[in-house]
Amino acid sequence: MRKGTGIAGATLLFGPRDQAPDLVQAMQFLLDDLRGEGRRIAAIKLTPSTLRLRSDPYELILTLAEAPLPLSAMQGLLRPPMGEAPDFARVHLGRTLRIHRHAMGFLLRRRGAPILDLDEAMRTLAEEGRFCLLPVIEATGPSMLVWQPGGLVLTAEEFRRAGADLLLQPGDASVPLTPPRTERLALPRPGARTVAAEAPPGTTPATRQDRAAAASLGRLFGRSAPPARAPLLPRLDRASDRVNAALRDTGPDQKHPRQQTASFWGAVLPALTGLGGVS
Repeated sequence: MRKGTGIAGATLLFGPRDQAPDLVQAMQFLLDDLRGEGRRIAAIKLTPSTLRLRSDPYELILTLAEAPLPLSAMQGLLRPPMGEAPDFARVHLGRTLRIHRHAMGFLLRRRGAPILDLDEAMRTLAEEGRFCLLPVIEATGPSMLVWQPGGLVLTAEEFRRAGADLLLQPGDASVPLTPPRTERLALPRPGARTVAAEAPPGTTPATRQDRAAAASLGRLFGRSAPPARAPLLPRLDRASDRVNAALRDTGPDQKHPRQQTASFWGAVLPALTGLGGVS
């Protein structure tokens, strides 16, 4: 976010175990959440590498990087202040910075008249940026993201739990986050027998139904499942005949077998016994 200009941004990074981000699915999840909040979609444009969406008074842009980001672009990154608590995610985040396979940029710009109070403007933009990023994270499943301003590095789960206050506060400048050296990436963990091979991309469930089916841990402990998104309707554009028949109620008769048998004998018996007369 550039102070006074109404612009916020983030960079999403995807490790070797993550699926390549899909802009079409990100667009679907964004539209679901924006319309669920009663937002009007003023314009939308989708290309193979860019998604532009305008929902007044904001304009949102998602951009896919053609290759991993260079290390020169990963300077000045900071973690949130942890106090006395250990930062267990630091090593994992540093490694992801070095070996990530895909990256996606997120930009949010406020259109129209600016908010005069700078603190209120920054908080409003941070809340809107968090609201728009949550469905993108749900759709694409990144390992981490870098929130701007301040170069604040967060895991996807940390961002879900974070509020606007965390996104607005400065990071811990005394311990900057830097990617590990190349020669340290192949070192096994102490006590490990072999180095685990990286899983091929595409292991993450691709659809929202798959994600809901995979998130079964909460149900094991009796907690209610999170509200599911509306199910996808597969290939309705290629099933217009079935859709029209269903709307007109002209599909095949789905009677009970006993009803079908009674209808059959009711039509055949008069012809066999001659009891049915012609009026």
